[in-house]
Amino acid sequence: MFIVPITRLSPPETPAGQTAVSKSVMDGLPFSDILQSAIEEYRQAEEASKADAHALASGSIENLADAMIHSLQLSTAIELTTQVATRAVNSYKEIMQMQV
Repeated sequence: MFIVPITRLSPPETPAGQTAVSKSVMDGLPFSDILQSAIEEYRQAEEASKADAHALASGSIENLADAMIHSLQLSTAIELTTQVATRAVNSYKEIMQMQV
């Protein structure tokens, strides 16, 4: 019976659709840049979702699956933006309560 020796695990490969927010976190960019890229992603998702909603209302939509995907991306972007803002405010409050 052969026992495989313990070796160091290689880091997982990043998926092809990795977002700009997670890339900027890895690069060590300032928080303002991370927040700015998250807001930009939100705006792009909102534009795509609005265009799909308009096409759906007018009956000219070609692919319903893409419309649903854009809608879910917008929902996720809203949730992410809300969580980041809430955590930033909570962190600020915690820092302000620290004793010097």
